[in-house]
Amino acid sequence: MISLKRKLGIGLSIIFFLLLFSYFFILIDLPSSFSLVEGTESIVRIRFPFDLYVSGIRNSVITNNGQRISGEHFRLIPGNLILRAETVGSSDLTFKLFGIIPIKSITVNVLPEIRVYPGGQAIGVLLKSRGVMVVGNSFVEGEDGRKYYPAQEAGIRVGDKILEINKMVVNDKVVLATEIQKNMKENKGINLLVENKDGERRYVRVIPVKNKQGVFMIGLYVVDGVAGVGTLTFINPENNEFGALGHEIIETNSQTRIDLREGKIIEAQISGIHSGQRGIPGEKLGTFFQSENIIGDIKINNQFGIFGKIKKFVRNPYFKTPIPVAANSEIVRGPAKIYTVVSGGKIEEFLVNIERVYHQSSPGEKGMIINITDPRLKELTGGIVQGMSGSPIVQNNKLVGAITHVFVNEPSKGYGVFAEWMVSQTLGNFQD
Repeated sequence: MISLKRKLGIGLSIIFFLLLFSYFFILIDLPSSFSLVEGTESIVRIRFPFDLYVSGIRNSVITNNGQRISGEHFRLIPGNLILRAETVGSSDLTFKLFGIIPIKSITVNVLPEIRVYPGGQAIGVLLKSRGVMVVGNSFVEGEDGRKYYPAQEAGIRVGDKILEINKMVVNDKVVLATEIQKNMKENKGINLLVENKDGERRYVRVIPVKNKQGVFMIGLYVVDGVAGVGTLTFINPENNEFGALGHEIIETNSQTRIDLREGKIIEAQISGIHSGQRGIPGEKLGTFFQSENIIGDIKINNQFGIFGKIKKFVRNPYFKTPIPVAANSEIVRGPAKIYTVVSGGKIEEFLVNIERVYHQSSPGEKGMIINITDPRLKELTGGIVQGMSGSPIVQNNKLVGAITHVFVNEPSKGYGVFAEWMVSQTLGNFQD
């Protein structure tokens, strides 16, 4: 028989370990790093029944329940840990149970305050690729009526880039086709420098086939750039740099990111909307002229959007002065606003709700989930549609992010990327 005292001891031990593990997982759920803007505070909610200590403070001043505490090692009072960012830099916090057992380490990065003008303008996007992109394979019907596959037999695949033809750099699909004809008529043959998706280069010998019309072909579909409509996210007045879209631009057929050679953003007009429905993404219908109303030059195309230098300063009428860029830790669940164009070139303000904020220790594309709550926008577009990517999200008069993707089966909802990650792609990195 187990004695009552032993039963009581076992019961208390179980309760102790259950509590220990439950609070251990609360701490584990905290991000391993997060950011604060200089001069701001962040509340870290920690509920724990045991002695918990924190150590390793470098550049931030920590207050707990209103009391400033600094130094190498101190005991936390149960409740909320309030971190105040005093100077730009980073601080390492290590949480220890009873001051002995390390449980969690957090790096707090203190960022300088950056103020930008939110965008919302409809933009035409023109990208020209480095090299000519292979987006499809085909056959060539020869003069004898048979089907030939010269490019495939030479090992050229969808997603490859053709960089040179017979040692001549090529970035234009028309130039590529012209050079094929020219070299074959001179019996020079075709040597292509090809780069695959992993950046590996190789020289490929291709034997073009003359079709029934007398044209030499190699059996490829190629493009040398893309064009589309999106939304400007921000302009930094300190360095005249911009960010837009919130996601990278890819070539649709090959699902390959456009390796940017040059690009421009251009003022666009929205002429109509195809409303989104469950299972069918909607889209904005935009028009723009390639040689007119150029806003800026694109320097970067990456997972967080397109970025570059402004040539023509355009303003969002809702913001007379620039507003702060929020650190990820400042964003909360709740109401926010987005700015976008649904007709012509007029920017409008619409209500949304931030339903979830993800803890991201390092830059990532999907930082939050937003829900369109504005009845008028839902009526006009059905929710989030293509062309709305890059629409700035503002909460508490701070730029917190940009719309990026729609939930196909729930078009009123979608993902947003943090403004912190977008702005960090610029910060004076581009030359005029």
